Amino acid sequence: MTRVPDLNGSATFPLLKVVYLLAVTAVAFTVPAFATTRPARWFVVPALLALQIVILLAWRFPITGIVRPAWRLKWLFLFLLGCYILLPEENPGAGELVLRWRVPLVDWLLPLNVTGLDRAAVMCLQILTLLLASTVVRVTGAGSDLVDGLRALRLPDLLVYSLDHTLELLGGAKKSRHGRAEPAGRGGALSTVKRLLRGDTGGFVETIRTNIERAGERAGDESDRRLGPRLVHDIGIVTGIALCMASVKVLKLLPGLPFAPGHKALLLFPLYVLASRLTRSRWGGTAAGSIMGVIGFLQGDGRFGVLDILRHLAPGLVIDLAEPLVRRLPAWALGYCFLGMAAAAGRITTELVLVLLLGARAEVYLFPTAVLVPNLAAGFLSGFVTVFLLRAFARSADNVNTERDAQAGTKPHEPAEVPSKQSLAEPAKFGESSYPIRQK
Repeated sequence: MTRVPDLNGSATFPLLKVVYLLAVTAVAFTVPAFATTRPARWFVVPALLALQIVILLAWRFPITGIVRPAWRLKWLFLFLLGCYILLPEENPGAGELVLRWRVPLVDWLLPLNVTGLDRAAVMCLQILTLLLASTVVRVTGAGSDLVDGLRALRLPDLLVYSLDHTLELLGGAKKSRHGRAEPAGRGGALSTVKRLLRGDTGGFVETIRTNIERAGERAGDESDRRLGPRLVHDIGIVTGIALCMASVKVLKLLPGLPFAPGHKALLLFPLYVLASRLTRSRWGGTAAGSIMGVIGFLQGDGRFGVLDILRHLAPGLVIDLAEPLVRRLPAWALGYCFLGMAAAAGRITTELVLVLLLGARAEVYLFPTAVLVPNLAAGFLSGFVTVFLLRAFARSADNVNTERDAQAGTKPHEPAEVPSKQSLAEPAKFGESSYPIRQK
């Protein structure tokens, strides 16, 4: 059965906010892309940027919150400006304006591409427009507007219900005076990571199990009785794992150090695999990643606004597509190490999509490439954590089955069930016996 969202008046404003964000993004990136509208770029893009600033100021949003997104991307802006000013003409013979500047003291003639400076400046304004439009959607109205707008778009029930339950169990959007949401549960996650650093891996497994059980109780309450038992089971799994992801994401393991981006993938990628393995849906990892992306957007964590949702959604999609193949390989860590590297490649989707939307020159693709290397290393190492996590849950399932058999009082003369070769070659999804389905 499918949930039909209530498209009454209360859902109109949240839906309009989502449509507004999509429209501003489309206009800001479309006008400079086509030759017919390109002459209007210096009128349309700055006007859209000014509109976002006016809305935020009218909503009494602090000026520091408006300036902060630009400051966080200062190195990207300098990289874009440097590429287009200092590099040779992208299209020789196109009539680009190039000035020759004599460098003092060394008597060098340095060509400065003024036309390239124009293009890079427009790109910076486009990015700022996208960021501030995302901020407008995030801070105006009720905290649940984005979730209500996504529900009105008739997204899958697994995503909508799991997102609702995750936000509820996190305690809602606790906003600070700067309007930045702060999820609950930070202390527990920090304690778990400290235990991992000491070599105590049982705490991580226990945290995941506790969150899944807690979410399973919420997913089976009276308000969700219209859903099928399989969907209720998957909602509990995805919600519990999304809670763990949110707790891991808020940790500042290496605060202020830009040389190791993606280090949290060591713990996040195994959770993607676990979501894909435990759920009966084909897209458990994608749903968990989407929820992680939406929560990060609501918290204002990302650097690229709504595009940062892709950073979390893409690894889940890669894992959902490739994990069934890895499951059929011999049970060794190397397969999951390569799966982690594939997911890490999907993690830079945000940067790639941004560069594609900008229509930037080939040299600008060095920006996402530089981020890829440390992500690949973290993705490869995450394979070892994934294997441990899957084995821990497999042992847990065996222990639960043993206890159930003992409670049922198996008769001595009954032969033990021997698994077939097919079941050994292709193990069933974990969670079938560990987390029973709640019947209506």
